[in-house]
Amino acid sequence: MTNKEKLLKLALPRNPETDQDILFREKNKSWLRESKRIAVKVLLALKEQNLTQKDLAEKMEVSPQYINKLVKGKENLTLETITKLQNVLQVTILASANKQKEENTYKMPVFSYQAEYQIIEDTE
Repeated sequence: MTNKEKLLKLALPRNPETDQDILFREKNKSWLRESKRIAVKVLLALKEQNLTQKDLAEKMEVSPQYINKLVKGKENLTLETITKLQNVLQVTILASANKQKEENTYKMPVFSYQAEYQIIEDTE
């Protein structure tokens, strides 16, 4: 018996649930990664503010179980939930965190250079 045959004999048969989980993670890689980043921001904010997950759940009017899923980075969050998190924890979570605000000027990457846009107040 060759080494390869011995190894294949020792290897466990693949579990269909594991295959489905792998496919799910590959298909949803980008939002799962972003969800984990948000989870880290939330956990850091909770620690800095001496809040528990239960405290956050109460302030957001959701279940503690939902907050637990959220901080595990496995929850596909809605814009509504992200906005609630920002308001309750007073931290920037959305892409707006990348904006550099300087006297109503936003620097925004456009292709390979920085373009500046001036916000003009509506006078009507």
